[in-house]
Amino acid sequence: MTAEPIALIEELPMAVEDLWALWTEPERVTRWLAGGANIDLKVGGMYQIFGHLVDRPLRESVGGPILGLEEEYVLKVAWKLPSELGSAAGGATPPTTLGVWFQPMGPARTRLRLEHDGWRDGEEWAAARSWHSAAWTTAFERLKKGGLPT
Repeated sequence: MTAEPIALIEELPMAVEDLWALWTEPERVTRWLAGGANIDLKVGGMYQIFGHLVDRPLRESVGGPILGLEEEYVLKVAWKLPSELGSAAGGATPPTTLGVWFQPMGPARTRLRLEHDGWRDGEEWAAARSWHSAAWTTAFERLKKGGLPT
């Protein structure tokens, strides 16, 4: 049995290309999500963030290979969890999967949908899912403010 995915939907007051850049350009990712980023924007390329995930310190990178990509519309990543959240979750094979969908709603409005799936049962998994749920919720709050820290 697996746990429900983390699912968030938000309509944001920005153009799809601006929101896409906040997710895919390392210098913009570091404004709202991480202390550093390594992004090779192609299927099979790496999407890694370093330093912190929305004010939660990390000693290692999270993220992983890009599984799917449709510029300005879809970003899917095999999401390696940090081992500090538990040995089962941190070393999971396969890793969890992060999907982000961008839907233009007008010239300066975009609906963003995030699904983080692949959670398993168990205490460590529940803690890792809870940690990520809080982190993604905080990330969405930052995105509502144009990608600036809260």
